[in-house]
Amino acid sequence: MDDDRELLEAWRAGDQQAGARLISARSREITWFFRNKVFDEHAVPDLVSQTFLGCVSARDRFAGETSFRRFMYAIARNVLREYLRSVTKRRRERLDFEAVCVRSLQPRSLSSLQSDKHEVQALIEALRDVPIDDQIVLELKYFEGLSGRELGDALDLPEGTVRGRLSRGLSRLRASVQKQLELGGSGRSEVSADDIDAWAAELRRLRGLTE
Repeated sequence: MDDDRELLEAWRAGDQQAGARLISARSREITWFFRNKVFDEHAVPDLVSQTFLGCVSARDRFAGETSFRRFMYAIARNVLREYLRSVTKRRRERLDFEAVCVRSLQPRSLSSLQSDKHEVQALIEALRDVPIDDQIVLELKYFEGLSGRELGDALDLPEGTVRGRLSRGLSRLRASVQKQLELGGSGRSEVSADDIDAWAAELRRLRGLTE
């Protein structure tokens, strides 16, 4: 496989085929990064494009001392922040991703991700009820299957911080899924971490079908 760093450098130098290979290699995960955090699915392709164009324009700040994935997700988070500020008309506000969640920014919005399975849809919607920083960590774990070490590398965080966010986010996620299932008439008395793992696996299967 072509090295991401080499592809980025070649793309910046004008090699459009290198750009196409880089986008092909990474567009799936960046698409899924945005899909559960936007209010209109039609915005996703533009946000993905902005991310890759941002990688090209910010190439001088990518010294190769870090992974391309970390560099890419730093750009993607900035693109997401500007999108949320613009759509919610909070252009002059600082959005604290450690505190604010997608649902609080747009309470009536629904995820563009859809599943016929009630529990999986509840998981999708519940992820939008946790702080965005925690949502990002949880989705990279459940959607991309990243380990604690890989999450730390991708997000430029100590592994201990990542594990803290996973623990905090999972606790809130389980409570939110439980609430949604109760509102939907489910007789389930408790949502366990194993339940979340199983429904996330179903979501990954759904992702495979839609790619």
